[in-house]
Formats: sequence, structure tokens, C-alpha cells
Amino acid sequence: MSAPRTTPDFLLAAPTASRREALGFRCKISGGLLSRTMMLEELSLVLAQTPPTASPGEIGTAITDGNLLGKPTRASRIKSYRHLAELYGLDPQKALFRVLRHLAALDPASLPVLALICVYCRDPQLRATFSLIRALPLGGQLHRADVEAFLVSAFPDRFSPVLIRALAQNTSASWTVSGHLVGRLKKHRTHPPVRPVAVAFAMLAGYLAGLRGQRLLQSEFGELATAQPALIPSQLSIAAARGLLGFKQAGGVVEFDFSPLLTPTELALADVTD
Repeated sequence: MSAPRTTPDFLLAAPTASRREALGFRCKISGGLLSRTMMLEELSLVLAQTPPTASPGEIGTAITDGNLLGKPTRASRIKSYRHLAELYGLDPQKALFRVLRHLAALDPASLPVLALICVYCRDPQLRATFSLIRALPLGGQLHRADVEAFLVSAFPDRFSPVLIRALAQNTSASWTVSGHLVGRLKKHRTHPPVRPVAVAFAMLAGYLAGLRGQRLLQSEFGELATAQPALIPSQLSIAAARGLLGFKQAGGVVEFDFSPLLTPTELALADVTD
């Protein structure tokens, strides 16, 4: 098995890497899935029990001092906060987390896919394993041994066998929580429900990553939200009708406008043409 490419250009190139981090991406060689799954239940509690303007420090205090997550020890609370911060950023000053929070409030049923897209932008191991997921036919089985072998090939000499097993388990569990896989012991490919809010967030993430026009519309970001790419334009039209974004498609030309979701500063940071 040849080593797959695990880091897109937008996470490697300077100065855009620093811009992406300012927007909420995480450009590290490993992520929170080394220790946990995507922690959807804990994220749901954070979103439900802290205000939209809560800073990372305020969320950390709510978790460690207020025991928002109901953990038995202070050490477990600190670890939970650290892992959540690795996975999501937890910072309203960064577009990915702020928009995730906003869209989840509009459509709570979209949260599993919204969270998955955010983690995809921040965790290189989850990002790498998407090539395994997208290659599976509907109902196809994902074997843990195959995930482990893939991770060894994708990240040679980086992780011990113990960590490879943990990563295989945590990434597979996260794809299950998001609705891309189903099953407890035997994982099979399924498709998450297609929701306009999730498709809009997928396109926003791709836009912040530097993709534009037709390339964005046909990118793997859209595949995170739906395994049926033909549905993406109609879902975006619904999202546009709700005022979440601007979207036009005519004569092979595709135009997006994310100003309803992004601040002028974020739009400037996302402008990779300068």
C-alpha cells in the first residue's frame, strides 16, 4: 500500500496556514482523536449550557470548576476540556466554531455532521481516513485491521502499535457517531441524512480552506455532508433561501457569498488571492 497523502496544500502553505488557524483550522501533526472519539455528547453539553459568546477560558472554567460535563475528578475534567479544545477550538473568535455553534442552534439534528466537518478541519488522522470511508459502497464493511494498516501507511513511524489501535478505534467510532458508518463491532457504510445546514457548513469550511466556485462545489467537503453530490446544489438553494449564504449556479459558473456567516475580517483572512 502506497502512503496516502494526508495533509492538503492549504494546511502546509505559508502564509495561508497561519490564516487557516486564525479561522479555526488546526495545523498539527496529530489531533484529539489520539485519546478520544469526537466527543459529540460533551460538545452538545457545552453548546447547551454555555452562552454563544463564551470564551475558551470561560468554557474551560465551566468544565473544570463547574463540572459541566459531569466528570468524576478534576483531572478528568481538565483532560476533557483539553481534548474538546483540540477537536473544536471552542473559540467564538474563530469562524469554524462560531458558525458551527450558530448553525447547530438553527438545526440541532445537523450537529453530528457539523461536528464531523469541524473535526475534519482540525484532526489529520480523521481527515486521512476519509479516503477509506468514501471508497466504501453503501453497506460495505470497514474492517478495523484495514484502518490500522492504512494509518500505519499514512503516518509511517509516527505512532506506536498501541496508538495505532486507539486511532483506528476512535476514528471509526467518530465516523459512526456522525452517521457515515453504522454498527458497534462491525462497521458498515451508511449515509448521514442530507440537511441544508450541514451542506452549507461543508461549503463554508471548503471556502475557508481556499476553494472557490466549481472546485468548491465538487470538493470532498461536500462529500462529508452527503454521499450524493447531485443533491448539493438543491440543498444550497434551500440554505440560501433561509439567508445562510448566497449561492448562484448558471452556465457552469458557480458563485458563493458567505458574508451572512462571516465577519469582514474573516472574509479578508479567507481571501487567498492577495
